[in-house]
Amino acid sequence: MTRVFNFHVHVSQPELVRPETSTPREFKYLSNIDDQIGLRNHIPFVHFYPSSKDLCGRDPAALIKQALAKVLVYYYPVAGRLRSSEKGKLVVDCCDEGVLFREAKADITMSELRRINGGLKPPFPMLDQVLVDDIWGSYLITDAPLLRIQVTRLACGGFILAYTFNHCICDAYGAYQFITALSEFCLNLNLIGPSNLPCWGREILKPRTPPIISHPHPEYDISNHPTLAYTETDFKLLDQTSIFFSNADISLLKNQLNGHRNPTFDAVASCLWRARTRTLTKPNAITRLLFPIDTRFRCKPSLPRGYYGSAVVFPCAIAKANELMGKPLHYTASLISEVKKGVMGDEYRASVLDFIEMNGRRGFCMEEAFVVSDMCRLTFANIDFGWGPGVYGGPARAGTGLKPGMVTSIIGHKNEEGVEGVLALVSLPLESEDRFHMEVRKQIQSATSLNLISAL
Repeated sequence: MTRVFNFHVHVSQPELVRPETSTPREFKYLSNIDDQIGLRNHIPFVHFYPSSKDLCGRDPAALIKQALAKVLVYYYPVAGRLRSSEKGKLVVDCCDEGVLFREAKADITMSELRRINGGLKPPFPMLDQVLVDDIWGSYLITDAPLLRIQVTRLACGGFILAYTFNHCICDAYGAYQFITALSEFCLNLNLIGPSNLPCWGREILKPRTPPIISHPHPEYDISNHPTLAYTETDFKLLDQTSIFFSNADISLLKNQLNGHRNPTFDAVASCLWRARTRTLTKPNAITRLLFPIDTRFRCKPSLPRGYYGSAVVFPCAIAKANELMGKPLHYTASLISEVKKGVMGDEYRASVLDFIEMNGRRGFCMEEAFVVSDMCRLTFANIDFGWGPGVYGGPARAGTGLKPGMVTSIIGHKNEEGVEGVLALVSLPLESEDRFHMEVRKQIQSATSLNLISAL
């Protein structure tokens, strides 16, 4: 149950932070994965840090601002702007215009925040003013800052760090790499450089000559209809929620998958896909599940260590809604598993690059589509700026992307009772939220019953 606290946030005027020393002025190539229509959005993150007796009186905003100017020397394209180029392609203008930085002060403590929503996890009620959504240009892609950061001091001495990255400049892994580098400078302002030096390397992902589409790509919209444009209002019409799966819940779901290898994502994504389909989709519809797969460490040509661009492909599982609704969980998981097998080689990523090259910058297929992004291996909460690990660190909300409510993220999470598991961030119409939660609970209860029967 959400508790209501009345508190105020005093927000300063935003300013631009630039690299502290001169950096190259040049244009940088973006790969077809970077600048595809489906990634022309902003990805939001948030971290919550309690006060530290050892750092009493230390100003986190001043420290992070100072460290930011240092890390931008190494990540100087982040201080640039996206510009439109030929044939709808985007390029990065390394113009040194800077990233947007803002500091704020809130008259509420960390312990009070933890009581608002039964623990610090998305959604974060009443925190619009700390999630940088209201800063000018939050929905602009070109000719606007690529990174927006806000540090909000709390009455107890703790603080909140919130930021949004333009998705064309990095994916979640790249954001994690950048923020980790920022934290290293916070720990030592005299650092010679980050432990993982950034590498641009987008030219490695150029399409082939001639391009060859060697795989089907149902994840993309090949219709002649233009991609729908959604506004900030469309996103605000949806409600944010989250669902916690304990490790015990996950084990119960895994037991229903008939021995699939490495099934944690398969189990949770299958449960979410079925629940969403039962909640929002007509039985005779065709439904799609897209799930990003990071190709950094699995495809050749290999991407260099320190690569922070988007390296994800979006394989797509397709099913009739009534089959997802009526068949057991392992059927849904088998669809995901089969699609995974088809994209594990080097050729699939190359085919994606060539498909975009030949078909233009088409968006993802959005008709009855659902995206589940696995961020469990990105331990944002453990990033230390000098105050120790965070109480929470990770995505600030669900539903980012071109279509409101389309994208769900799952992250590793420990709840207020210390129980470990994963948290799914979901965005739905308000009237559908209770039904969705019920459909997830029904599947876990069913798995519990089946597990008990098999144990007899």
